[in-house]
Amino acid sequence: MKPVLAAAGVAVALTAFAPASQAATEFAFSNWIPWTHKLSTRLLIPLMDVIEKRTEGRVKFRKLPKPLGHPRAHMDIVRTGQAGAAFGVHGYSPKRLRAYAFSEFPLTGEDAVATSVAFQRTHDRFFKGKGYYKGVHLIGLNTHGPGVIHHSKKLIKSIADMKGQKIRTGGPAPLAIVTAWGGTSIRLPAPKSYEVLSTGVVDGVTFPYEALTGFKIVNLVKFHTELPGGLYNSGFYTFIGKKKYDGLSAADKQVIASVSGENFAFVAGRVWNQNDADGLEAAKKGGHTFGKASAEMVASVKKIKANLEARYIADMKKQGINGAAVLKFFYGEVAKLQKQ
Repeated sequence: MKPVLAAAGVAVALTAFAPASQAATEFAFSNWIPWTHKLSTRLLIPLMDVIEKRTEGRVKFRKLPKPLGHPRAHMDIVRTGQAGAAFGVHGYSPKRLRAYAFSEFPLTGEDAVATSVAFQRTHDRFFKGKGYYKGVHLIGLNTHGPGVIHHSKKLIKSIADMKGQKIRTGGPAPLAIVTAWGGTSIRLPAPKSYEVLSTGVVDGVTFPYEALTGFKIVNLVKFHTELPGGLYNSGFYTFIGKKKYDGLSAADKQVIASVSGENFAFVAGRVWNQNDADGLEAAKKGGHTFGKASAEMVASVKKIKANLEARYIADMKKQGINGAAVLKFFYGEVAKLQKQ
């Protein structure tokens, strides 16, 4: 798969989401990242615009100026009708959405299109209709690109280099790696990164390259350590209120279906790849230092991944789900898609 697309290509893909021809139904979108963030301008806003256009204005979206709560609260915010649409991160709700923990396991994939489409297909195969998104209507799933260790003072070249470092992490997988290497994991939502880096609360962060420009931290972290297949790939879910969705006409539901599922995952993955390319380019222009994880680090991450997988399989068994089959399918789809 080609990992990076120009903005024009993304726009074409979004407008290619399928079409359709009472009073307008409005969904108020609560967004916990800035509306100026490239994920907003390249994915969320075009998605809303396409739905409005294809439904001839019968379905509308309103961008709320501020989020209505913590990122992990947004499914409940939409479920209870406080907002009409939002997106979330599976790793921010590791108990409620633990069935999706596999999406962020390390060393999984270099291309966000492949991991996103594989993630959506895995949901469709194993988890659709299981009640994980009760009360909301799921538009689609995706992942971001490969996670990187970004540091403010030094390049993390060995496990020993991590000892005593305070690192902002999101979900359970990067947390497990940082703590296993002797670092302190500070779990915070992504938008807090500039604040905690600029004030010295943390020494570094775990993110894909996109965050360097997306959260304006490119001048705060100038050392970047990459792992093959990524330190992690966070999973995301985008959704709207089910009650309002259920009240739409069949034609308007079909419009939403045409921009959902695998179509959404594909476009979202392309946006993430493009955003990562922008962040990496900014770092290179800034004269940053880049390095690859040592063999010792990669071997350690493989062991941590095996432990995460074993725990996942055991947890899924309690829920009557074949976790080993989930992992085999997901990894197989990623490998297949990355060859295309």
